[in-house]
Amino acid sequence: MLLTDIDSNIVYFSEWLKDFTCYDTIIEKLTKHQIKYALLPHTRDYWVRDFMPIQISDSEFIQYKYNPNYLQKEQYYITNPDRAYNHLGISTKKIDIVLDGGNVVKCSDCIIMTDKIFRENNHLSKIQAINMMENSFRCEIIFIPWDRYEKYGHVDGMVRFIDDRKILLNNYINFDKSLRSQIINVLQNKFEIIELEYGVPKPSSYSWAYINYLEVGKFILLPALGIPEDEQAYEQFSTIFSDYQIEQVNVAEIIKLGGALNCISWNIKY
Repeated sequence: MLLTDIDSNIVYFSEWLKDFTCYDTIIEKLTKHQIKYALLPHTRDYWVRDFMPIQISDSEFIQYKYNPNYLQKEQYYITNPDRAYNHLGISTKKIDIVLDGGNVVKCSDCIIMTDKIFRENNHLSKIQAINMMENSFRCEIIFIPWDRYEKYGHVDGMVRFIDDRKILLNNYINFDKSLRSQIINVLQNKFEIIELEYGVPKPSSYSWAYINYLEVGKFILLPALGIPEDEQAYEQFSTIFSDYQIEQVNVAEIIKLGGALNCISWNIKY
């Protein structure tokens, strides 16, 4: 069984996050609920999810190659993850796969990714890439279609793991019913699919961001944007995660840069 977010007990952020006005509020919410946190040194940007290793058991971390196609002309922003986590005393197994941590949603017995992974690894056949990842992560990998409106190809803005039987699907019913159908076709035989949906006269183009929440144990830090959907998002998450503690924090300044709370965090069991 893979470790999932509910197993995590500490969250790390880049030191760069202190530059955002929402940083103090994020820390205040974590402190209120006694969630441990720390800052990572030697990072070159604040999207730590994308380059930090993936924990699959208490002592096993998988480190992939972080060299995404969208940063090929901005190599300065590519962090050397070894430097960022060297002081933590963890060791990693390195695999020859180009990957972003934002394109990994861990479930108890599988990992969900978008099929952008194959474009990033065209030096390998599809079968070679799948075998390498399934052998390394020791579980099935399920591939859903890449949302082409999102250049990064990340899955953590599309679906999230609820429990062994349920998966959370973003509000594609509000803005892309065709992609919604494709994702459901892939996942429906394994999971009951719970969908987010916002009933407002003029849906915000940023409403995708609620699903990019931070989960540490049975605590969820949910994005807010200062828009009508905020209250509906909180109500839905309170129903879906009825035994969790849930706080909401306005991170509009981060969301406008292309990510949200899961993107800026790295939560593990430590």
